[in-house]
Order: sequence, then structure tokens, then C-alpha cells
Amino acid sequence: MGMKRVELCRIIRSDKSPECHMYLRELEGGRVFPIIIHQNEMAEIYRKVHGVPMRRPMTHDLFASLIDAAGLTLVSVEVTELRNEVFYARMNFEGADGSTYSLDARPSDAVAVATGVSSPLFAAEKILDEIGVVEAEPGAGEDVGA
Repeated sequence: MGMKRVELCRIIRSDKSPECHMYLRELEGGRVFPIIIHQNEMAEIYRKVHGVPMRRPMTHDLFASLIDAAGLTLVSVEVTELRNEVFYARMNFEGADGSTYSLDARPSDAVAVATGVSSPLFAAEKILDEIGVVEAEPGAGEDVGA
């Protein structure tokens, strides 16, 4: 399965629903696709993108600290599949000894952690082919690429 490098380009919060939208954009080609996420993960991603400090560590901060304490590096996050309207992701790690590990994760959690530790994001080319669209103009919402 081919992977394409993507970036977080926008998050949109809904005032009427606990569901929000996280948009990922292909770096070469510009196709964009949304993933529905909950407000808690949206708030965490927003906080990471904008460097908003917290008085105490949040869950994604604890996970990043555990990764570091274990001597691991999050080398990439891959949004691997869209099945029955549910997205799947993998978090890929490398140990100091060169060993590799991969964990199944929700894309929202994986992107929140990756954003906090500056790890690259990828999406399966099949997802981009099936639901990715090239936007004529930037859409409405919180543009996180700036």
C-alpha cells in the first residue's frame, strides 16, 4: 500500500455537535480529506499547533513523555485505511537500538501526539484516491498551517 506525505491543514469545530473535522492535505498533489474527530482531540491538536501551554500534562503529553522515557522516537504516523466509515492509523516507532514498533491508533490521537513531537504524517494513497479532493480555494475554518 503506497503512502503519501500529508500535513494537518485545518481543524473545524462545530457548535452544534461534539464532532469536529480534521483536514489532512497531500504535500505533493494537494488533495485534502476530512476525518471526524471529537472536541477533546480537536482542542489538543489546536493546543499543540499553537503552542498553548498547560499547567499540568495532558494525556497526549504523558504519552509523548513515555515515548521519550522508553528511548523511542515516533518516526511517523500513517492513516492507513478507511473501512465502514472509520479511519485507522499506525504510529511507527524506532528504539535507540534500531528496533521498530508499530501501534494501532485512532488518527486523532496519533496526529495529536505527532504534532506535539514534530513527526511526519502520511496517508494511504487509496484514501486520497477515494475521498481526496483538490480545493479550488481554502475552505472555512481554523487554518492550522499558518
